[in-house]
Amino acid sequence: MPRIHPLAVVDPHAEVADDVEIGPFCIIGPHVKIGPQTRLIGQCYITGHTTIGARNVIYPNVCIGAEPQDFAFDPATISYVHIGDENVFREGVTIHAGTKPESATIIGNRNFLMVNSHIGHNCRIGNEVIMANCALMAGYVEVQDGCFISGLTAARQFCRIGRLAMMWGLSAISKDLPPFMIVNGRNGDVAGVNVVALRRRKYPPATINALRKVHTIFFRRGRSVSTALEMIRKEVPQLPEVEEFIRFVESSERGVLLGRDARAKRLAGERDTTDEG
Repeated sequence: MPRIHPLAVVDPHAEVADDVEIGPFCIIGPHVKIGPQTRLIGQCYITGHTTIGARNVIYPNVCIGAEPQDFAFDPATISYVHIGDENVFREGVTIHAGTKPESATIIGNRNFLMVNSHIGHNCRIGNEVIMANCALMAGYVEVQDGCFISGLTAARQFCRIGRLAMMWGLSAISKDLPPFMIVNGRNGDVAGVNVVALRRRKYPPATINALRKVHTIFFRRGRSVSTALEMIRKEVPQLPEVEEFIRFVESSERGVLLGRDARAKRLAGERDTTDEG
């Protein structure tokens, strides 16, 4: 039987695995499903049509599955939160359900969400993502695997953050951040390649050097997107990570973040397609 503290409130219709631990003052709604070896330390509120996988740890004052912060949301809507395995949600984390009928907010495996971080409705968070204190993801944001989102950061709705990318503290974005890159500031400079993450995952020097060349061509020479991508195809070895960068940029609907040289051209009145969309 689950270990449920006598001061917790668990709806009898909730599906809770036999070895789940539920601490005092937790509230679990009727449509919630919680997988094996998950621990709710105390004062958690899990509601809505929420499914939580195995071996997650949920700290006090976490709220998962609540209605989205959307004036157009119909309270009669059935929408979802799907959470994978081995995630850690620290104090004050909030994760909201999808805003459209049958839609979902999705979080993968082995993520670490620190104090007061927020996942808005319909976000898709990959695997092994770290979100530091007060990192805020608005609705429909996509964060791909292995990203590091520093403290006091924000991503506007519909933005994408590519795999192994990093947002420095106090950054905010309203355009897409390509994979493997680091952004600093408000729609700020793409400051370089996330070499630390690549080395920790044992990427070879040839891959890191190729991505550094991609960064120089795309973000440091003030060229349009099409021209920069053409040069990358000609001048950089077409390793899988380089191809991943190209695909990400070409599939961007919001447009990708500018490098400082491209931004300087825009401010000087020169047309640059990296700021379109």
